[in-house]
Amino acid sequence: MRSVMLVLLVSLLAAPATGDMIVEEKSGIEFPSVLALPGPDGAIQLDALGTGIRTKFRFKVYAACFYAEKGADLGEEPCEAAIRGDFAKRIVMHFLRDVDAEKIAGAYRDGIRKTLDEGHDEAIEGFCGLFTEKVLEGQTIVLTQLPGKGVLAEQDGQKLGILEDGKVIAALWATWFGEKPISGKLKKGLLGQ
Repeated sequence: MRSVMLVLLVSLLAAPATGDMIVEEKSGIEFPSVLALPGPDGAIQLDALGTGIRTKFRFKVYAACFYAEKGADLGEEPCEAAIRGDFAKRIVMHFLRDVDAEKIAGAYRDGIRKTLDEGHDEAIEGFCGLFTEKVLEGQTIVLTQLPGKGVLAEQDGQKLGILEDGKVIAALWATWFGEKPISGKLKKGLLGQ
């Protein structure tokens, strides 16, 4: 069943870029302002909401762009909508330095555990275990969620696997948009604030 889900999700997520580009100012990295995901009922358009940069110890780690399905209602609480909203969404992280696989997996594990402090060990370790290769400068990690399909993780264009546990998915998005995000500036930037 899991392999069938992966095949279905992968077929939905080939996302050609259309339209203009937006630029993350501190890194100069460009991201498409609009993405189109093929869906069962036609194309799903994702609009870029904003960009930001992740730094650690003043070193630039990655530039990121957050996308939400066109027409998605983020309401008065956009962070909550970004975490739990039932719409297509994507975050693209363009790495500005090499990062070991263990550090990537550890960062996701720590981010998820800030929100989800116990349980769901199998799903968390399964997701973190997807990241087995070092991310090189210039490569991307892309996380894409479609309603009812889970979150597909990709590294440098290679499909890694799917996270299907709803609570872990919400905790993953809370890494950027929760009450204790990895960066307050990045959180605001990704939401275009």
